[in-house]
Amino acid sequence: MFEIIDALVPTFIAFGFPLAAYIIGYVKMSEAERKEVRETFLTLKSLFTGGFIGLGLFVVAIGDALTINSLKVVGLLFLIPGTVFTSVIVWKRSKVKGITTVLLLSVVIYFWGLPV
Repeated sequence: MFEIIDALVPTFIAFGFPLAAYIIGYVKMSEAERKEVRETFLTLKSLFTGGFIGLGLFVVAIGDALTINSLKVVGLLFLIPGTVFTSVIVWKRSKVKGITTVLLLSVVIYFWGLPV
């Protein structure tokens, strides 16, 4: 029982503090800024890139903490398309940055998402 709690605490700290900071920052914004943030983050481009990567990393981290390999695979199913979408968007701007993005995210997927 305590092993599961010990494994989940770092995961919730790693994802909880940034989430709390975003929420606090959002609450402090004016109504016009909030509308702009909603419009920016609810675009398909934003959801398919950062949304898929963030959700995938979170699910992989929870699966890793709970040692549930099927949950890690579900996280990878979000992480891999997010990586592909991100690399395509970055590739349009710069080929070198696109290759770098693919390599870095591939390393993250391999080492963090590898079901053992």
